[in-house]
Amino acid sequence: MSIDELRARRAKIRENSDRTLSNIQKITNESYRVAKIAHDAPVILSKLDQEFEEQTGLHGKDILFLFAAVGLQVARIVILNELSKTEVAGSSNRNETKLHEFQEKLLGKLNSGEVLDERPYYASMEHIVTKMGVPYDATATLTQDSINKMLGKGRSWDLELEKLIPTEKLSLFKGSNHRFSTLGHDPILGLIFGTANILTNTITCVKTPLDIGGVGIPVLTTNHVVYTSDYRDPHIATYGSTMAMIQCAVERTKEEPTAFVAALIKQVVHIGTDLYTPCGIQIPGANLVLSNTNAEKLTKYISAGDVVKIGTSAKLAELINLLISALHSLMYDDAMETSRELYSVRTRKIIMYSNVIATGSNVLWVGGNMLAGNESTIKQLDIGGLIVTIKRLISDTEYIRQIKEEFVFGGFKNMIKGKGLELEEVTWDF
Repeated sequence: MSIDELRARRAKIRENSDRTLSNIQKITNESYRVAKIAHDAPVILSKLDQEFEEQTGLHGKDILFLFAAVGLQVARIVILNELSKTEVAGSSNRNETKLHEFQEKLLGKLNSGEVLDERPYYASMEHIVTKMGVPYDATATLTQDSINKMLGKGRSWDLELEKLIPTEKLSLFKGSNHRFSTLGHDPILGLIFGTANILTNTITCVKTPLDIGGVGIPVLTTNHVVYTSDYRDPHIATYGSTMAMIQCAVERTKEEPTAFVAALIKQVVHIGTDLYTPCGIQIPGANLVLSNTNAEKLTKYISAGDVVKIGTSAKLAELINLLISALHSLMYDDAMETSRELYSVRTRKIIMYSNVIATGSNVLWVGGNMLAGNESTIKQLDIGGLIVTIKRLISDTEYIRQIKEEFVFGGFKNMIKGKGLELEEVTWDF
């Protein structure tokens, strides 16, 4: 090996040694850096946590959105409580008056003006369209005495009454609990039976379910309802057939679909007028599994009106949340220092805080009134909004936790990772 080759090899060894020492120094410095970060971890994590709170805290326009969201949620609670306020049925009931006015306008367009005599299982179109009442609201029984009294008032009928006078004593319901005996007052089944009753001038009742082998089997009975020629003074007449009533309603629907439409509208409006009255409307199917008395007792605690109110309140609360969330998201600007992901946390906080403030104030108000002895205010508790608030607390808290965890620990991991060692390559080939 020549002297020049030895010199070249020595230079290469010296170069590789310098590179190795430089790499060792870099590794040592990196070790010190990582060790320092590990030592200062509590302080670093605290700063990252503080930075997260600063970037996701509400300020400026966020506060305006929060106030707007709270205002909308509170307005929702107040308006729904006002609309669902219990009022005595009759002309003084504001909701009933408005619904009847709506019914008159709507059904008036369906009235052909043709006057036909009524007969068993057939209510004339004029009767359906022009009169507010429904046959399953009748409570008086047709007797010879009642006929004589109405004759004395100059009443007349399209029907032969003698065959329609019950030969036995009817015991369909007691007093005002006719709502809990008749299927027409069921908010769901009433769409079938109530509409059919209106088309056929009948009343379908549920007797106390028969106990067969420990299973309650409801017994349905249908009676004719007799009106005078001017569609007044409804009286419950003799028993009919539930199957015949349904069959006649189906045939009527095929032959005269507008009569079905009118009867269905009348049915829906009637249930609407009864929802928020002192007796209320039973929850769907209650009188099919409970006695009339027990169905009435249950309705005092939870009625169809309560279910409608809870569902409507929840859906409106979610709609307001969606509206505020969409509008606030549109306010994001790419020029902001905050990332879109962290900005979404601010959106979630606005929704969550507004729900908690609105629902919390309602709970405190109801609770305060109840402690003061006004127990009736329990009906004004925003249960639908409370359910939505609980859901938001669970989902939004978890979402914010995940984003915060990613921000804090992700930032900490990036600090440990650093920018890379960028070690120099060492080669020993000669």
